Amino acid sequence: MPLPATPAYGAVHLPRHTGVSMDTSAEAIFVGPSPPVTADIEESLSDYTSMMEGWTKEHVLAARGLRNKVAPIRVEAMRLGIAADSAGITCFLDAFDECMKRVDLHLVTQKNSFQEFLGSPLQQTVPDTCAIVSSTKCVEVQHRREYETMHGTGSFPCNAAAPRKLRRACFCQKVWKPKEGARVGDVIDMIQRLGGARTTSAPAPAPYMLPVRSWQRHRWDVGGGLTADRIAELLDTRGPFIGTIWVCPWYDLFNSVEDEDLVYRSGCARSKMLQRLSKFCFGKDLVGLHSVLCFEYRICDGQLHIHILDNHETTGPQRWIHHSELEEVHTITVERINHLGDRHIRYPHSGVS
Repeated sequence: MPLPATPAYGAVHLPRHTGVSMDTSAEAIFVGPSPPVTADIEESLSDYTSMMEGWTKEHVLAARGLRNKVAPIRVEAMRLGIAADSAGITCFLDAFDECMKRVDLHLVTQKNSFQEFLGSPLQQTVPDTCAIVSSTKCVEVQHRREYETMHGTGSFPCNAAAPRKLRRACFCQKVWKPKEGARVGDVIDMIQRLGGARTTSAPAPAPYMLPVRSWQRHRWDVGGGLTADRIAELLDTRGPFIGTIWVCPWYDLFNSVEDEDLVYRSGCARSKMLQRLSKFCFGKDLVGLHSVLCFEYRICDGQLHIHILDNHETTGPQRWIHHSELEEVHTITVERINHLGDRHIRYPHSGVS
């Protein structure tokens, strides 16, 4: 059954909030062989190259570190800015005040983490590419999880390379557009068509490509939705996945390395009306949908929090968000790699339905 029509995810043109995926049109699962790469992917890319040079110079992604603990002066400045911009609309200020309340970590009753399989963060180097970067990183993490579960921590020799060729292919096939971003499902399809996610130049017998077997999209408003129980189940059974969230101006204040007890809320999650209102209040360059890697959850005082790895900086960073911020998630399963040395690799069952 097709989903209700939804607008494309627009790009968030902040130095760090760039690269927001676009919506797909229906619940989808793709399993099986991928179509061959079309010839036009291989054709001359001079127009693409010149466009990218100009675009990157205009919108350089600036990396910056957060202070040790979010400074009170920054919190107060943000609060005053929200109050001024929201023109008397209280829901955003209420959401900000709520997520500035520190949770009591002594009340954590359950957790599950795949932190050990993350490897190094993969950072956006070109604006509007979060769907491309987060999809690539998810493929790498899933391969590492499958391999190291059987062969031990640190045994997987691969790291995903910066997805330049994937971005180029997505641009040529109109899957990705500057200032608009890309649909996560379309990006994963392109990874399959190209044979997998490319790896860095690791020594043999490390594989050159990390193939994808299948993927599935889960939305909050389709089927059983994305309830707290469902999200926890997906992480338990399928491992890390790509999540799409709505970011607001205060999103940058969150960094779990410094503030493990702060949990991000936008105040307009899963509400098209409030999201449009946030664009009106703060401007379209400061808000929008954004794709990240979800790798951990905890239940604290009855609330489900999701730990995400972002792609804005060399450190990620990692942030805690409330589970209701997830608009949709994409789970990925990977092909078995059978050529790491002389051993035939047989992965354990990975929960494909």
